[in-house]
Amino acid sequence: MNTLPDDRFQLAFDKILEGNLQDAAGILEEEHVKNPGNIAVLLELGNIYYILCEMSKSIEYYKKILEIKPLSPYVMYRVGVALYQSTHFSEAAEVFNRIIESEKHLPMTYMWLGLCYYHLGQEEKSIASYRKLIEYGPETVMANYYMGVAMKSSGKYHDAIIHFEKLLHQTDQHVSALYHLGRTYMKDYQFEKAKVYFKMAIDLDPENKNASEMYDYLING
Repeated sequence: MNTLPDDRFQLAFDKILEGNLQDAAGILEEEHVKNPGNIAVLLELGNIYYILCEMSKSIEYYKKILEIKPLSPYVMYRVGVALYQSTHFSEAAEVFNRIIESEKHLPMTYMWLGLCYYHLGQEEKSIASYRKLIEYGPETVMANYYMGVAMKSSGKYHDAIIHFEKLLHQTDQHVSALYHLGRTYMKDYQFEKAKVYFKMAIDLDPENKNASEMYDYLING
């Protein structure tokens, strides 16, 4: 990978440590003009703009790296995440699928792919992606969470309950999982169980408006 001149890199790095990301980006932008093919500069710019939530710029620089090294899984992963964060779900799914085809992917690639398909309304593909994630890392808390959400959305309440309960065996402090499990039991007409999980969510997070509203509804009718 290309590198910056030591003094310029150190100056940009110092700015990052100080929290002056815009100043660091300015230094790196100047270097990019001088040397458009410097991968280190492009990568840092992509990372900085990602942190600054300037996703269009982040994607722009990550894609420049892909033009130079089209099979860089790390950069492709960052591009996919940035596209997802920018709600470009279809494009993001294409990138994550390319990473998987390269056979040099992280298990979390399947999580992001599943999220893309979920937002695209393709529940079966979403569930298939989460299954892959669980195969690679069955201990992954978020795998069971997103699988549960996808199963609930597709009306597979029994399967959703299984995955939410697996998650809660790993940690009983996951408020969103408790809430979604309560909602799933409601949809499955198991109202007493639903009340239990809404109450658990409220105990952990008294400000949780959704859980409070559902609990009050079940208690008061």
